[in-house]
This record gives sequence, structure tokens and C-alpha cells, in this order.
Amino acid sequence: MGNAREWSWAARLTVLAVAAATAVSVIYLPQAMLTVLAAGFGVAPAAAGVIATSVQAGYAIGIFLLVPLADRVQPRRQVTIQSVLLAAALAVTAVLPEIVGVTLGFLAVGLVANIAQIVIPAASRLAPKGKAGAALATVAGALLIGIFGGRIIASLLVQTIGWRWVVLSFAALVLAVLPFLRTALATELELHSAGGQYRHLLASTLQLSRRSPELIQSALMQFFVFATFNSLWTVTVLHLTGPGFGWSVLSAGLFGAVGLAAGIATPFSGRFVDRFGPLPVGLVFLLVLLLGVLSVIIDPSSAVLFGASMFVITWANQTILSANQARTLAANPVQSAQANTVFMFAVFLGGSAGAFTGTVAFSAGGMPLVGVQAGAFVLIALVIWFASATHQKRTTPNPGKERITT
Repeated sequence: MGNAREWSWAARLTVLAVAAATAVSVIYLPQAMLTVLAAGFGVAPAAAGVIATSVQAGYAIGIFLLVPLADRVQPRRQVTIQSVLLAAALAVTAVLPEIVGVTLGFLAVGLVANIAQIVIPAASRLAPKGKAGAALATVAGALLIGIFGGRIIASLLVQTIGWRWVVLSFAALVLAVLPFLRTALATELELHSAGGQYRHLLASTLQLSRRSPELIQSALMQFFVFATFNSLWTVTVLHLTGPGFGWSVLSAGLFGAVGLAAGIATPFSGRFVDRFGPLPVGLVFLLVLLLGVLSVIIDPSSAVLFGASMFVITWANQTILSANQARTLAANPVQSAQANTVFMFAVFLGGSAGAFTGTVAFSAGGMPLVGVQAGAFVLIALVIWFASATHQKRTTPNPGKERITT
């Protein structure tokens, strides 16, 4: 398979992006198969939403507990161990007989599935000078491709082989990607916390939150942005297979191509982050996100308009994620893994909250009510943006000569 020195940066980035996409795809499998899971366990579709919530919560917890180790352990070693554990957790979950066991199984899947959050800061540090923002945007776009590509694959297979074999197939895919990922990460990185005790590492991660206002501002903003995204996508399969549309699970799964298209577009918009800075790009796409949500509130019954709205929402979410993550890592270059831990913990905590509130809102008032609560999340994110911009203007020397890029 060669060694990393023989690979171009483009080849290494491609492998990192594919590995990140593969790992993150598994935590969105319950969303794609929600209707089938509900029917298989004899519960209401909304009740089956607890599985989608549990895997997101597990992912957030795993980020806090495991991702800081990337400042202590070489990324190559860590992704190897977690990939093996992830494949094992998926395999065990696939054979559990009851919904409670499957919910706990997916919680365990989420705990070790955060491989992408180890790859992201590694990609930022391995990238050639001046290409870190583009590298982050590429991996962010790949995450979206994994999320929705996984949805499409799951929807194509689930009605033929059943959800259990779908989960086992993804376990095999994780293991298949691992040898390539190990080669792409063969270059050893300087470890900030090498040899430190684990509890001190966690304490240092929490202390970083207090020292870096950029980190807290970006994390809070993305909490609400990702809650918006996840609240809408969690219930999309219920919306499309419900009485208003009456689509099959397969058709609803193929709707994920909308998100896939947005993932392909994300790296292009990510270049704006390098050129104009994270905060200006964040504001523009927060307004784009708000427009998409308003469209869902006004008319979620038109398949074409709903598809266009979800494309815009997905594209905006990922671009804002790239901007906020670039700002976080730029402000904390030495402790990048720990900074990314706090940031992504907040992001997926928001995702878990969004999965829960979206399911509750859909049960109470359908997609329009989901849109209303999503709109409230975006407005809160905008308030945080203005607070961040005010702080940046106050703390940056010569604000008239320097753009907001921190």
C-alpha cells in the first residue's frame, strides 16, 4: 500500500475524507431506517427516534472522553483501536433482540465512532501552508457525503436484507477502510500532552474552554446550527413516508441525494473561509440557513420546494461548521485536538438535542412546527454571532485594517 511519503497531499486528503465519511455514516443509520426499525420493534415511529437520539448522545460523550487522547496518542494508533471497537459495536448491535438493547448498542456505537474528529485536526496540521481551511472544508464536505451517502445505501439495502445486515455491512466497511487510513496518517505529529495523565488531559480540555473565548463562541453557535440541521433531517423520513407524501422507505432514503449534493458543494464555499475569514462567512450562511428554514415553515408539502430548502439548509450548516471549526483551530493551534474536542462535543450535543426536539415537534405539529423550532435555533445562533463579532472588534488591534479572521 506504500507509505505516506510516496502519496501526494491530494491522495492523503482523499483517504482522510473517505475515512471520516465512513465513520460518521454509521451514526446516521438509525435516521435512515427509522420507519423500518419502528415496524420491526412494534413501536410508533416517533418512539423509535430514541435510537437516533442515543447514538448522537453517545457520539458527543465519546468526543469528550476519547478525542483529547489525540494530543497524547498518535492519530494512527488511536484510529486503529477505535475502528476495531466501532466494527465490534456495530456487529453486537446488529444481533440484539429488543429495542432497549439496540438503543444501548447504538449508544456504544456513538461512543467510539468519533474517528472523524481525530482525522479533522490531523488534516489541519498535515495540510500544506495556506491550505488548512480548504482541507477542513473538504473533510466537512466528506462528512456530509458520508451522512447522506450512508442514508442512500441503507435505504437501498434495508428492505432487501433487513436493518441488521445493513449494520453488519457498515461494520465491514469500517474495517476495509482502516489500512488506507493508517497509511495516510503514518507521519507522526508532535504531541502536546504526551506522557500526561488522562485525568489531567480532561482537566486541561475543560480549562481550555475558559481560556479561549473564540472556542466557546464558535461551539455555542454551532450547537444551535447543528440542532437546526438535525431536527429537520431526523424527521424527514417520517415526513416523506407519512400521509402527506406516502413515499416508500427507499424513496425517502434516496431523498438523501439532496444532502449529498450539498456535501459536494461545501468544499467550494469553504474556500471563502480562507479568503474572507470565518466570521464574515458565518454571518452570510446563517442568513442563508434562516431563509431555508422559513421556506420549510411556509410550504413543506411541495417535494421540489422541500428538496431545495433542505439543500440550502444542509449546505449552510456545513459551511458554517467549516467556518466555526477553522476559527476554533486557528485560535488554539497547539492544543488543536483538545479545542476540537470541546467544539465537536457542543456540536453533537446540539445534534442530540435537535433529534429529540425535532421528533417531539413533528409528533405535535408536523414539519411546519419543526421548522418553527428550527427557526428559533437559528435566531439564537445569530445573537451569538453578533456577540462574537463585537468581542472580536473590541479585542483586535486596528479593526479598520484587519478583517475578522480569528
